[in-house]
Amino acid sequence: MHIVVNSIYLQGNHPHRNSFARHLFGYLVGKHPVHHFYFLISNTEKSHYPKAENATVININSSVKNIASLKIWNTILLPKMLKQLKASILIQPNGLHSATKVPQLLLITDLLWMQPSSHMSASLRWYHKFFMKAAITKASQVVTLTEQTKQDLLSNFPSVSGKVSLIYSAASAIFHQMEYDEKKQIKDSYSEGKEYFLYTGSHHSDKNILELLKAFSLFKRWQKSNMKLLVAGKIASKKNGIIQKLDSYKYKEDVVLLPSITEQQLAQITAAAYIVIHPFYNEPFAQPILSTMQCGVPVIAINEINIEEIGGDTCLYAVPGDNEALANQLKLLYRDENLSRTLVEKGLLTKNVFNWERTGGLFWESVLKAL
Repeated sequence: MHIVVNSIYLQGNHPHRNSFARHLFGYLVGKHPVHHFYFLISNTEKSHYPKAENATVININSSVKNIASLKIWNTILLPKMLKQLKASILIQPNGLHSATKVPQLLLITDLLWMQPSSHMSASLRWYHKFFMKAAITKASQVVTLTEQTKQDLLSNFPSVSGKVSLIYSAASAIFHQMEYDEKKQIKDSYSEGKEYFLYTGSHHSDKNILELLKAFSLFKRWQKSNMKLLVAGKIASKKNGIIQKLDSYKYKEDVVLLPSITEQQLAQITAAAYIVIHPFYNEPFAQPILSTMQCGVPVIAINEINIEEIGGDTCLYAVPGDNEALANQLKLLYRDENLSRTLVEKGLLTKNVFNWERTGGLFWESVLKAL
């Protein structure tokens, strides 16, 4: 079987989605050596897909930079490529559909194109709205990562009932527990040897960072501790935005911005963190909290989307926009070692439920259904 994975506009635009795809297909390539996988990527991107005899990475000269080029790729260039590769199935990790008779499996990780508040550009959101209904209707199978996304799909597109599968995510293997000496080295490198909270995500707005800083201020005022705050991820700061405001922030010496780090570095600073705060603003991926739990670190999730179906009672939650609630959760975990230890123990057990064997197996079942 020839399995084609269309990834040319996957790289670079959504770190969690990219990471999930890399780990998922890395697992599938190793698990199914009798089938050949073709990964289509833009020639401007570095491939992170697995190197194996049954995996071929193809650099596509055409890049998708706007709506017109996206339309040309989906309706003309991609169908031609599928014919040349004698594709048995096309997997679309970004959820879009191609004008081809080859069976298609859509991986729909979110419905951000339906939300005006998302970071997606207006033009790309319009394109998704215009074509997604047809894409979902024509797809042989649709895969989602959360029950919430599945229910949103069924609510908005009732015709897909019966061909939507839920597989959930899993943690990256590079996220794991560290020994004391290793943690000390990370703290020495990033936080002057002090304990720190880690706030991590792919893309932060000024508004979200401002709320975080207010919560951190309350915590510092209440506890009088030397705790640091590490912020990993890019900040979409506007003119006179949050980065400029940091100059007058009372605890600016305790805030460390890490706008550009590798996944390996993120795994290290996660494992050495005191608490990790995950801002799930329009962010359906459970992989970040599962990876943090695998590191043996307690999690506070700022959940706008129902991430509790994954986290359950293994982490604490704060309401978006309520910085005092977040500060109280930080204070609670800081003071209550028994609670922190309990969350860590429960979190480490999540890998028995959410793992790549389960996720990969369920995804493969969807592939076979699509055929």
